[in-house]
Amino acid sequence: MKIFWININKLKYKDLLNNIKQLETQKIVFTPNPEILLKTKTDTEFKELLNKANYLTPDGIGLYIAFQILDNNFWKWLNTLLIPYYFFNLFVRRKYLYNKYWDRICGSDITKDMINFASDKWIKVTIIDLYNPTDEKKVKSQKIFTTLLKQKFPKLKFDYFIYNPTKKQEIISTISLSESKILFSTLWMKIQEKSVIEIMEKCNNIKLWLAIGSSFDYFIWFQKRAPIIFRKIWLEWLYRLITWPKKINRLKRLYNAIIVFIYETIKSK
Repeated sequence: MKIFWININKLKYKDLLNNIKQLETQKIVFTPNPEILLKTKTDTEFKELLNKANYLTPDGIGLYIAFQILDNNFWKWLNTLLIPYYFFNLFVRRKYLYNKYWDRICGSDITKDMINFASDKWIKVTIIDLYNPTDEKKVKSQKIFTTLLKQKFPKLKFDYFIYNPTKKQEIISTISLSESKILFSTLWMKIQEKSVIEIMEKCNNIKLWLAIGSSFDYFIWFQKRAPIIFRKIWLEWLYRLITWPKKINRLKRLYNAIIVFIYETIKSK
């Protein structure tokens, strides 16, 4: 189904995993959420980057509101009146939505399962992380990243790079000569998708490309993911709001991801 002219794949999670684990041909997986899709409305380059992926999976509950809005022939005013019903389906009839629009596939879940897979099969992976020397919290986490990931996955073979623009070509050259088969880009919205495309052109050894945001922070306990009960009832966003240190920023993101995104979806019809 297309949202803002971006075609979101209808996939079962198990089918996706089985496919990308083959590592036979190069495949790109991006996991757009409402914030990402909203950005494509004003950023043509970003839209083109997303459309180069083999798989665009729905990451964010707001997409399941959008699916319901777009999957009918109602007038805009009626869709607006039906928003409470769409939210009811979201929280009470999740299985119905999964059967109709297929699984929600989050970057953090793919990351966890593919890291476990690579560790078990002794497949080397590459991780590129955001270069932002002014972010003290980020720099602190990067200094201990390798140690903590090795503790969590002692069998995992991996290379870890801070994607410094001044050393970009050197990093890409090193990746191209490595034994890595999977690359995880954690550079945040648009930057990570752009990095995947530019590195892919020079690294034929990498067969799977994943843009996964801050997913690794959950594995090294730099960020605490919501308890499973919150995830099961699709209230992970609420847990993040409660525990997020800069709640104003989180509220702004939630406003865009829910209110603005739903409004723009209805308007796009």
